[in-house]
Amino acid sequence: MKFLTLPKALYSHPNIKKILHDHQSCILLKKLDHNLLNQKKICTSHCFIFVLKGCVEVQTPTNELIKANSGEILFMPRDAYLISDFITVDDSIEMYLIFIDHNIVNSFLASKIAVEKQTFSKSIVCKVKSSIHIEKYFTALDSVYGNFENNKDLLSVKIIEFLHLIYAYNQTDIVATLATSEQHKKNRSLATLMLDNYDKNLTIADFASLSGRSLSSFNRDFKRKYGKPPKQWLIENRMIKATKLLSNGSSVTNCAIEVGYSNTSHFIKSYKSIHGKTPSKMKNINL
Repeated sequence: MKFLTLPKALYSHPNIKKILHDHQSCILLKKLDHNLLNQKKICTSHCFIFVLKGCVEVQTPTNELIKANSGEILFMPRDAYLISDFITVDDSIEMYLIFIDHNIVNSFLASKIAVEKQTFSKSIVCKVKSSIHIEKYFTALDSVYGNFENNKDLLSVKIIEFLHLIYAYNQTDIVATLATSEQHKKNRSLATLMLDNYDKNLTIADFASLSGRSLSSFNRDFKRKYGKPPKQWLIENRMIKATKLLSNGSSVTNCAIEVGYSNTSHFIKSYKSIHGKTPSKMKNINL
Protein backbone atom coordinates (compact mmCIF):
# COMPACT_ATOMS: atom_id res chain seq x y z
CA MET A 1 0.00 0.00 0.00
CA LYS A 2 1.21 3.52 -0.75
CA PHE A 3 1.80 5.77 2.25
CA LEU A 4 3.72 8.98 2.71
CA THR A 5 6.43 8.15 5.23
CA LEU A 6 6.90 11.04 7.64
CA PRO A 7 9.10 12.95 8.17
CA LYS A 8 11.21 11.57 5.29
CA ALA A 9 8.68 12.41 2.56
CA LEU A 10 8.53 16.04 3.68
CA TYR A 11 12.21 16.89 3.29
CA SER A 12 11.90 17.28 -0.49
CA HIS A 13 8.39 18.78 -0.45
CA PRO A 14 8.30 22.15 -2.27
CA ASN A 15 6.03 23.74 0.34
CA ILE A 16 8.18 22.80 3.31
CA LYS A 17 10.78 25.02 4.99
CA LYS A 18 13.28 23.09 7.08
CA ILE A 19 14.01 25.13 10.20
CA LEU A 20 16.23 22.52 11.89
CA HIS A 21 16.53 18.85 10.95
CA ASP A 22 18.40 15.62 11.61
CA HIS A 23 16.99 12.42 10.04
CA GLN A 24 14.00 11.35 12.18
CA SER A 25 13.83 14.59 14.18
CA CYS A 26 13.07 17.98 12.68
CA ILE A 27 11.20 21.26 12.95
CA LEU A 28 9.42 22.16 9.71
CA LEU A 29 7.20 25.00 8.51
CA LYS A 30 4.56 23.98 5.98
CA LYS A 31 2.62 26.46 3.82
CA LEU A 32 0.03 25.54 1.19
CA ASP A 33 -2.31 27.60 -0.97
CA HIS A 34 -4.75 24.74 -1.65
CA ASN A 35 -6.61 21.99 0.13
CA LEU A 36 -4.78 18.67 0.42
CA LEU A 37 -7.23 15.84 0.93
CA ASN A 38 -7.18 12.12 1.72
CA GLN A 39 -3.43 11.62 2.05
CA LYS A 40 -2.40 8.34 3.68
CA LYS A 41 0.54 8.72 6.03
CA ILE A 42 2.67 6.72 8.41
CA CYS A 43 4.80 8.42 11.06
CA THR A 44 8.20 6.94 11.86
CA SER A 45 8.69 9.59 14.57
CA HIS A 46 6.36 11.22 17.06
CA CYS A 47 4.80 14.34 15.56
CA PHE A 48 3.26 17.52 16.96
CA ILE A 49 1.41 19.84 14.58
CA PHE A 50 0.82 23.46 15.59
CA VAL A 51 -1.74 24.99 13.24
CA LEU A 52 -1.02 28.63 12.40
CA LYS A 53 -3.77 29.00 9.81
CA GLY A 54 -6.33 26.68 8.29
CA CYS A 55 -7.48 23.31 9.60
CA VAL A 56 -5.98 19.84 9.91
CA GLU A 57 -8.30 16.83 10.04
CA VAL A 58 -6.93 13.38 10.78
CA GLN A 59 -8.83 10.11 10.46
CA THR A 60 -7.36 7.42 12.71
CA PRO A 61 -7.27 3.66 11.95
CA THR A 62 -10.38 3.34 14.15
CA ASN A 63 -12.14 5.94 11.94
CA GLU A 64 -12.16 8.63 14.64
CA LEU A 65 -11.89 12.14 13.18
CA ILE A 66 -9.60 14.54 15.06
CA LYS A 67 -9.64 18.21 14.02
CA ALA A 68 -7.19 21.01 14.88
CA ASN A 69 -7.82 24.65 13.96
CA SER A 70 -5.64 27.76 14.18
CA GLY A 71 -3.78 27.95 17.50
CA GLU A 72 -4.37 24.27 18.34
CA ILE A 73 -1.89 21.40 18.62
CA LEU A 74 -2.34 17.85 17.34
CA PHE A 75 -0.20 14.92 18.47
CA MET A 76 0.42 11.87 16.26
CA PRO A 77 2.37 9.00 17.85
CA ARG A 78 5.14 7.16 16.09
CA ASP A 79 3.81 4.28 13.98
CA ALA A 80 0.42 5.97 13.47
CA TYR A 81 -1.38 5.22 10.20
CA LEU A 82 -3.46 8.20 9.17
CA ILE A 83 -5.62 9.70 6.49
CA SER A 84 -5.36 13.48 6.79
CA ASP A 85 -6.84 16.57 5.17
CA PHE A 86 -5.31 20.05 5.15
CA ILE A 87 -8.10 22.59 4.64
CA THR A 88 -7.46 26.22 3.71
CA VAL A 89 -8.72 29.38 5.39
CA ASP A 90 -8.53 32.44 3.11
CA ASP A 91 -6.83 30.23 0.52
CA SER A 92 -3.89 29.22 2.68
CA ILE A 93 -2.72 26.71 5.27
CA GLU A 94 0.24 27.22 7.57
CA MET A 95 1.54 24.90 10.28
CA TYR A 96 4.66 23.92 12.18
CA LEU A 97 5.50 20.23 12.37
CA ILE A 98 7.85 18.93 15.06
CA PHE A 99 9.00 15.33 14.55
CA ILE A 100 10.77 13.70 17.48
CA ASP A 101 12.63 10.40 17.42
CA HIS A 102 12.36 7.99 20.33
CA ASN A 103 15.83 8.81 21.72
CA ILE A 104 14.87 12.43 22.40
CA VAL A 105 11.47 11.40 23.76
CA ASN A 106 13.04 8.88 26.13
CA SER A 107 15.56 11.47 27.28
CA PHE A 108 12.68 13.80 28.14
CA LEU A 109 10.62 11.07 29.81
CA ALA A 110 13.56 9.97 31.97
CA SER A 111 13.35 13.26 33.83
CA LYS A 112 9.61 12.81 34.46
CA ILE A 113 8.86 9.17 35.18
CA ALA A 114 10.33 5.68 35.34
CA VAL A 115 8.64 4.52 32.12
CA GLU A 116 9.64 0.88 32.50
CA LYS A 117 7.76 0.61 35.82
CA GLN A 118 4.42 1.78 34.48
CA THR A 119 1.76 0.30 32.23
CA PHE A 120 -0.12 2.52 29.80
CA SER A 121 -3.06 2.12 27.47
CA LYS A 122 -2.70 2.18 23.68
CA SER A 123 -1.22 5.33 22.18
CA ILE A 124 -3.62 7.49 20.17
CA VAL A 125 -3.79 10.55 17.95
CA CYS A 126 -5.04 13.40 20.15
CA LYS A 127 -5.13 17.15 20.73
CA VAL A 128 -2.98 18.71 23.45
CA LYS A 129 -3.44 22.02 25.22
CA SER A 130 -1.67 25.07 23.83
CA SER A 131 -0.80 28.34 25.60
CA ILE A 132 0.47 31.85 24.96
CA HIS A 133 3.99 30.66 25.83
CA ILE A 134 3.81 27.86 23.26
CA GLU A 135 2.49 30.31 20.67
CA LYS A 136 5.45 32.63 21.38
CA TYR A 137 7.82 29.68 21.00
CA PHE A 138 6.52 29.09 17.47
CA THR A 139 6.42 32.81 16.65
CA ALA A 140 10.16 33.01 17.33
CA LEU A 141 11.16 29.85 15.47
CA ASP A 142 11.18 31.11 11.91
CA SER A 143 12.40 34.62 12.69
CA VAL A 144 15.32 33.36 14.79
CA TYR A 145 16.20 30.05 13.16
CA GLY A 146 14.64 30.28 9.68
CA ASN A 147 17.96 31.21 8.09
CA PHE A 148 20.17 29.74 10.81
CA GLU A 149 22.78 27.13 9.90
CA ASN A 150 21.36 23.68 10.58
CA ASN A 151 22.64 22.22 13.84
CA LYS A 152 21.48 18.87 15.24
CA ASP A 153 22.54 19.75 18.81
CA LEU A 154 20.50 22.94 18.66
CA LEU A 155 17.59 20.94 17.23
CA SER A 156 17.62 18.63 20.27
CA VAL A 157 17.68 21.64 22.62
CA LYS A 158 14.72 23.29 20.85
CA ILE A 159 12.70 20.06 20.85
CA ILE A 160 13.35 19.45 24.55
CA GLU A 161 12.36 23.07 25.22
CA PHE A 162 9.11 22.48 23.32
CA LEU A 163 8.37 19.28 25.27
CA HIS A 164 8.85 21.10 28.57
CA LEU A 165 6.45 23.83 27.42
CA ILE A 166 3.90 21.18 26.42
CA TYR A 167 4.42 19.47 29.78
CA ALA A 168 3.79 22.71 31.68
CA TYR A 169 0.23 22.80 30.33
CA ASN A 170 -0.53 19.09 29.92
CA GLN A 171 1.40 17.47 32.79
CA THR A 172 0.51 13.80 33.25
CA ASP A 173 -1.48 13.63 30.02
CA ILE A 174 1.47 14.29 27.73
CA VAL A 175 3.82 12.06 29.73
CA ALA A 176 1.35 9.20 29.54
CA THR A 177 0.72 9.82 25.83
CA LEU A 178 4.42 9.74 24.92
CA ALA A 179 5.23 6.88 27.28
CA THR A 180 2.35 4.83 25.91
CA SER A 181 3.74 5.03 22.41
CA GLU A 182 7.25 4.11 23.53
CA GLN A 183 6.01 1.23 25.67
CA HIS A 184 3.83 -0.07 22.85
CA LYS A 185 6.83 -0.23 20.50
CA LYS A 186 8.99 -2.02 23.09
CA ASN A 187 6.32 -4.67 23.63
CA ARG A 188 5.71 -5.32 19.95
CA SER A 189 7.70 -8.14 18.38
CA LEU A 190 9.59 -7.99 15.11
CA ALA A 191 7.14 -10.51 13.67
CA THR A 192 4.14 -8.31 14.48
CA LEU A 193 5.85 -5.22 13.08
CA MET A 194 6.72 -6.92 9.80
CA LEU A 195 3.41 -8.72 9.29
CA ASP A 196 1.48 -5.52 9.98
CA ASN A 197 3.52 -3.44 7.53
CA TYR A 198 5.30 -5.56 4.91
CA ASP A 199 2.95 -4.43 2.11
CA LYS A 200 3.49 -0.71 2.73
CA ASN A 201 6.07 1.32 0.81
CA LEU A 202 8.53 1.38 3.71
CA THR A 203 12.30 1.04 3.48
CA ILE A 204 14.45 -1.12 5.75
CA ALA A 205 15.51 2.11 7.51
CA ASP A 206 11.82 2.90 8.13
CA PHE A 207 11.27 -0.52 9.70
CA ALA A 208 14.35 -0.04 11.87
CA SER A 209 13.00 3.29 13.11
CA LEU A 210 9.54 1.87 13.78
CA SER A 211 11.13 -0.93 15.81
CA GLY A 212 13.17 1.54 17.88
CA ARG A 213 16.47 0.08 16.65
CA SER A 214 19.44 1.40 14.76
CA LEU A 215 19.70 0.09 11.19
CA SER A 216 22.59 -2.23 12.08
CA SER A 217 20.79 -3.60 15.17
CA PHE A 218 17.60 -4.14 13.19
CA ASN A 219 19.42 -6.06 10.44
CA ARG A 220 21.26 -8.17 13.01
CA ASP A 221 18.14 -8.99 15.08
CA PHE A 222 16.09 -9.70 11.97
CA LYS A 223 18.63 -12.11 10.51
CA ARG A 224 18.93 -13.87 13.87
CA LYS A 225 15.16 -14.41 13.96
CA TYR A 226 14.41 -15.21 10.32
CA GLY A 227 17.73 -16.52 9.02
CA LYS A 228 17.72 -14.07 6.12
CA PRO A 229 18.12 -10.32 5.53
CA PRO A 230 14.97 -8.19 5.91
CA LYS A 231 15.09 -7.12 2.25
CA GLN A 232 14.86 -10.73 1.08
CA TRP A 233 12.04 -11.48 3.54
CA LEU A 234 10.11 -8.40 2.37
CA ILE A 235 10.37 -9.31 -1.31
CA GLU A 236 9.30 -12.91 -0.70
CA ASN A 237 6.25 -11.95 1.37
CA ARG A 238 5.22 -9.13 -0.94
CA MET A 239 5.36 -11.49 -3.91
CA ILE A 240 3.22 -14.07 -2.11
CA LYS A 241 0.54 -11.40 -1.64
CA ALA A 242 1.06 -10.21 -5.22
CA THR A 243 0.28 -13.67 -6.58
CA LYS A 244 -2.97 -13.77 -4.62
CA LEU A 245 -3.94 -10.33 -5.90
CA LEU A 246 -3.17 -11.27 -9.51
CA SER A 247 -5.21 -14.45 -9.24
CA ASN A 248 -8.13 -12.35 -7.99
CA GLY A 249 -8.02 -10.11 -11.06
CA SER A 250 -5.84 -7.21 -9.92
CA SER A 251 -3.92 -5.38 -12.65
CA VAL A 252 -0.13 -5.43 -12.54
CA THR A 253 0.00 -1.70 -11.77
CA ASN A 254 -2.53 -1.88 -8.93
CA CYS A 255 -0.86 -4.98 -7.61
CA ALA A 256 2.49 -3.19 -7.46
CA ILE A 257 0.96 -0.37 -5.38
CA GLU A 258 -0.83 -2.79 -3.06
CA VAL A 259 2.43 -4.54 -2.14
CA GLY A 260 4.44 -1.38 -1.57
CA TYR A 261 6.02 -0.57 -4.93
CA SER A 262 5.76 2.91 -6.43
CA ASN A 263 7.67 1.78 -9.53
CA THR A 264 5.95 -0.95 -11.56
CA SER A 265 9.17 -1.94 -13.34
CA HIS A 266 10.85 -2.61 -9.99
CA PHE A 267 7.85 -4.69 -8.95
CA ILE A 268 8.00 -6.77 -12.15
CA LYS A 269 11.73 -7.39 -11.64
CA SER A 270 11.20 -8.46 -8.02
CA TYR A 271 8.29 -10.69 -8.95
CA LYS A 272 10.29 -12.47 -11.63
CA SER A 273 13.22 -12.98 -9.25
CA ILE A 274 10.93 -14.95 -6.92
CA HIS A 275 8.52 -16.73 -9.28
CA GLY A 276 10.62 -17.02 -12.45
CA LYS A 277 7.83 -15.41 -14.49
CA THR A 278 6.60 -11.85 -14.95
CA PRO A 279 3.35 -10.98 -13.16
CA SER A 280 1.59 -10.66 -16.55
CA LYS A 281 2.49 -14.23 -17.47
CA MET A 282 1.49 -15.47 -14.04
CA LYS A 283 -1.82 -13.61 -14.39
CA ASN A 284 -2.47 -15.29 -17.78
CA ILE A 285 -1.76 -18.71 -16.28
CA ASN A 286 -4.38 -18.09 -13.61
CA LEU A 287 -7.06 -16.97 -16.09
